Amino acid sequence: MDDLIKIKNKYGEEMMHFARKSFPVILETPGLLFNLFETHFGNYRYLYNDIVENDYKANFIEYIHSLIDIKIERENMNKTPQELLSEAGYNFYECKTEEEIQSFRKYYEKDEELCTFKEGNRLDQCYVFFAVKKNVDQIKRENFDYPSRQDEYGTSVISIQFEKGKYNTLSIKNRYNDKIANPDATFSNNLENIIHGLTYAFEETYNLRIFQNENVNFELPNYIRAEDGRFYKYNYAIDKVYYCPDNIIIDNNKVIRDYNLEKERYLIIDYFILDLHEKKLKLYDSSINDAFLNDFIGISKINIIKLGDKKIINIDDGNIIIEIDRDNRIVKYVNNKVKYVGDMYLYRNLYLKSLTLNELEFAGLFFLNTNCVLDEINMPKLKAKGEYFLYSNPTIRDKIIFNDDNERSKAC
Repeated sequence: MDDLIKIKNKYGEEMMHFARKSFPVILETPGLLFNLFETHFGNYRYLYNDIVENDYKANFIEYIHSLIDIKIERENMNKTPQELLSEAGYNFYECKTEEEIQSFRKYYEKDEELCTFKEGNRLDQCYVFFAVKKNVDQIKRENFDYPSRQDEYGTSVISIQFEKGKYNTLSIKNRYNDKIANPDATFSNNLENIIHGLTYAFEETYNLRIFQNENVNFELPNYIRAEDGRFYKYNYAIDKVYYCPDNIIIDNNKVIRDYNLEKERYLIIDYFILDLHEKKLKLYDSSINDAFLNDFIGISKINIIKLGDKKIINIDDGNIIIEIDRDNRIVKYVNNKVKYVGDMYLYRNLYLKSLTLNELEFAGLFFLNTNCVLDEINMPKLKAKGEYFLYSNPTIRDKIIFNDDNERSKAC
């Protein structure tokens, strides 16, 4: 199966498009790019989203390139790119303005123009050069019924572009553009395939650092690297135990896949384990105290409905409703039965945004102590509370109206 299809299946369609654009050279070797992904990242369909949200695209590209051994022979030469490309039969141009870029559009057939011409801001991101064969006027598109990336027409006009940044990732763009496979990897993105010494010439003339194998450290917020070498997204980190999407727990860097392998029975939500067979809520770490477990004593029926990226867990015909997001984090909770909750109720919860406890009269110590994103709360019968009630969310805490002011306890 094609690498990009495999990446789409396990890491999502957006990651597939990103990989196609960012790693055209690696895609030249079947199986290599997917193997790099699967060896170093747990299967997670929203990896790309996290990379974008944290502005880590450049870091990710550098990291993937650092995992392979790309050897570009360097040789001290005293020739410029213009001189070497002239020897190879090209006229060489450096583009410093958008108008200069657009002047090369004339060489491209309709529907084969580079995205470079359409974006209008390529110079903000890249250094842009063009190389045009000296006999370009004699090379006609209609003479090539079966285009291939390295044929005379495809390589008669090339755009050589380097991303700006610490590393200058190279892309050599074909005249056919998307009419052929991997048009952004002409000459396999190896300047030496055009003429020997061209890599060194570009580096020396334009002060570039063309990307090679480097020991690039990589990190991404809310990701942990486990002992299997993979990075995993996690929702909660409690005493060296990481609770991840897709029913995975990482305990002291060891990946616990037991619950992942029994998805028909278990669903990890926040730092809890919902046992769908026994109809109980459990904890992986028995040292954690959380009164939330008591809400699930004696339940008899669980129904799960998937709605897009989220799931609705309906318990006992609506007496309890839990909404979890794409990462299985509890974002909404409704309980129409509970009247009293003990200490440490959802003490470590970070992501709950909506809470309805229609019958609740008393809340114990450290009620939702850590949560600071809750913005909707309904507890119409609440009479009293313990200390550290909604401690991290004074805005929502001050909106609570108690059913009986005489029984109100002082907020800490």
